[in-house]
Amino acid sequence: MSNIEKISSKDALGNKISCVTLTKPFFKKNGIADNNSKDLPFLLSEFKGLPVQYMNQVHGTSVKVINDSVHEPIENTDALFTSSNKVSLAIMSADCLPIAIANSEGTEMALIHAGWRGLSSGIIDKTLTMFDLDNKELKAWLAPCISQIEYEVGNDVYEAFINSDEASIKSFKKLNSKKWLFDLKAQATRILEKFGVSVSQSNYCTYNDEELFYSYRRNKTDKRLLTLLWRKDV
Repeated sequence: MSNIEKISSKDALGNKISCVTLTKPFFKKNGIADNNSKDLPFLLSEFKGLPVQYMNQVHGTSVKVINDSVHEPIENTDALFTSSNKVSLAIMSADCLPIAIANSEGTEMALIHAGWRGLSSGIIDKTLTMFDLDNKELKAWLAPCISQIEYEVGNDVYEAFINSDEASIKSFKKLNSKKWLFDLKAQATRILEKFGVSVSQSNYCTYNDEELFYSYRRNKTDKRLLTLLWRKDV
């Protein structure tokens, strides 16, 4: 039985930047039954004294700049950007794709909640405009999400992407006249690389690995995984 408590970006991001996805075993070990409260008691040593900034995610394209954390989740937002080492950015997900981005110096970072609506509407493009790109390489890490083989969508999703960017067809596999399999990570990677961002990713599928992940597509759960992005003290 798998008991991995967190999936880590390891060295995929910028200097002193860390990103982890907390899994079902983490919440079970720490006796956290309601992990959608946005007020969780974190027991990881890395977070001692470091506040966590949540969002009320709506599958939109709003990006908020964070300097200091506020107790309440930020309304109607799906991406956070900061240059502070005084806050951890947070995303709650159960199949959508969390995207962590940081510059190579570790002085700027962003965390994006990317479902198909946000991707098709340009949330990655909008988030990247927040970074100072002068002589600073950007790196991205794609956290666990649903894989293409399990993500069936209709013509409405296919057309939303193709109508705005015909090259998006590379992220779709046709099942029949009305259904497609869509690859969230392939689409995000293509967009990021178009802007010169180096991309690394986890190879987990939230739908397939029931021991590790919550999945809304699998069983309509209201529980969520938690992905956290922060910069260690310098």
